[in-house]
Amino acid sequence: MWETSNMKALAIVLVFAAAQVFAQTTEQRDAAEFETRAMADIVDCMVQGLPDEWYRATMEINLDKPFDETGSVRYAFARHDGEPPVEPFTPCDVKRPAKTLIELRNRLPSDRQGWIGAQVTVLKDGRFGIRYGFPKP
Repeated sequence: MWETSNMKALAIVLVFAAAQVFAQTTEQRDAAEFETRAMADIVDCMVQGLPDEWYRATMEINLDKPFDETGSVRYAFARHDGEPPVEPFTPCDVKRPAKTLIELRNRLPSDRQGWIGAQVTVLKDGRFGIRYGFPKP
């Protein structure tokens, strides 16, 4: 039935992923959907302010303490792989991506809400990610 071990492994992963989706509560699904929409909005706004020649863009947010509603935000980009993003840019609205991320924080699981730093990274090929920094205990 399974032609290769990779096909069998893929089937197992797909079954596991489907089980996870069904195991989620409505609240977890709603939070995941909000997170997806929020990240899409953040990325869309960021890329609108970038020049044609860019490779990586970042938004860094720093808060003085967990759950602060305001803090500092920095937008920067790099033109080439291997370069740190140091050139500043202005997204479609300087407040919108940061505000969206703060709104997203309030919908994250409680163990992920207390961050004091966040970095959204966007690559020109469409990949993106987010990292959170938490205070030291």
